[in-house]
Amino acid sequence: MTFVPGPVRISVPATSANLGPGFDSLGLALDLHDELTAEVIDGPEGGLVVEVDGEGAGTIALDESHLVVRAMRAGFAAMGVAPPGIRLHCRNVIPHERGLGSSAAAIVGGLGLARALVVE
Repeated sequence: MTFVPGPVRISVPATSANLGPGFDSLGLALDLHDELTAEVIDGPEGGLVVEVDGEGAGTIALDESHLVVRAMRAGFAAMGVAPPGIRLHCRNVIPHERGLGSSAAAIVGGLGLARALVVE
């Protein structure tokens, strides 16, 4: 497996769950989207550059503990690959800790980015 030569972009929506009798099995995608862009970069094994604009900028981690990065690393591990370095840019619109699925969006977005960066 190899990596795509340029950046990839994913848009992930906010969600609302716990709808009526459906509990966590029914939900809605909302018209708020986080835009995530990532690319594989040269650097030491595990090199990482994280930038965040919008919701959470200046307060959320810019290291390996960032939820999108953790999801990307899990995705890469599941595919049996390890990029030399990652550059990640998050333009966050989904409010954090407000019940709109920002954590789910980060996880799904991270897995989507990892998959999009790998060519079989």
